[in-house]
Amino acid sequence: MAQPAMRALSQSNAGHTSIAGRPWLKALLPFLNVDRAAYAGEIPDDADTAVLFPNSFRTAWNVWRAGVPERVGFSGQWRSLLLTQACQPRINMANEHHRYYFLDLVEQMGISVHNPEVQLAVPEAEARAGQETIIAHGLDPARTVCVAPGAQFGGAKRYLSSSYAEVLSDLSAQDWQLLLLGAQEEHSITNACLTNMRGKHWNAAGETSLSQALQLLAACRLLLCNDSGLMHVAAGMGKPVVAIFGATDPARTAPSGSNVRLLYHPAECSPCLQRECNTPGQPCMANVPPKEVLNACLDFLV
Repeated sequence: MAQPAMRALSQSNAGHTSIAGRPWLKALLPFLNVDRAAYAGEIPDDADTAVLFPNSFRTAWNVWRAGVPERVGFSGQWRSLLLTQACQPRINMANEHHRYYFLDLVEQMGISVHNPEVQLAVPEAEARAGQETIIAHGLDPARTVCVAPGAQFGGAKRYLSSSYAEVLSDLSAQDWQLLLLGAQEEHSITNACLTNMRGKHWNAAGETSLSQALQLLAACRLLLCNDSGLMHVAAGMGKPVVAIFGATDPARTAPSGSNVRLLYHPAECSPCLQRECNTPGQPCMANVPPKEVLNACLDFLV
């Protein structure tokens, strides 16, 4: 969700942009659509300005120790003295979209934002690699629907596996082929979503790197998912996305893009923003019937 802000920074900067952070950023970089950018595992010695999107004290401490002359970020976490420009956020992430929180920082630097939407690149080589992987596993890219039924944040964000199984069975009955994505620890969740599945499918949870998962998203027809990181990536690629919300609020974390269908029927307790649901039956997810999910997918596919 910081991609529009990163893109605006790059467009305003005639020089080189280094994106420093966790290693998974390196896999995401070819898709980020940020000009003249490269991944940096460590803060470059010759950096003249650091823009801090994380709000932690440690992030500010690291750029201060690295000797970066200009250090811009939001105040808080006792880090203002480590910044040369400590900004006060004008966006409240408790009820406003996170994209605008990051864009606010850029605008306070005097940089104009011409496009607030997430628009990722889809390199031809990456999409072709995804098509080849899908074919190698016996599926047809033109008939392949990606499904990401997990959620790293916690179980409260997951649509019920039994409901997923019903939707996927109906999609399979209409000759759509299922490719399930997720981390290794989500393999049991993806398996449960394939209960009684007879059509062509590939449970790729735990079998792909992040780079490969992004390639598969670039090559598939549609992504069906919960509120997750893959949701934002697929929507940013311009792929059709059907996303099911419950414990989180789409007003704060919905993906941007015109090919997005959000399914959200909040219960009295939502959005709870909890990692695990404490209400019997997980009503916020139970309120979304499988038939509605199926029809939302078919609206994009047929």
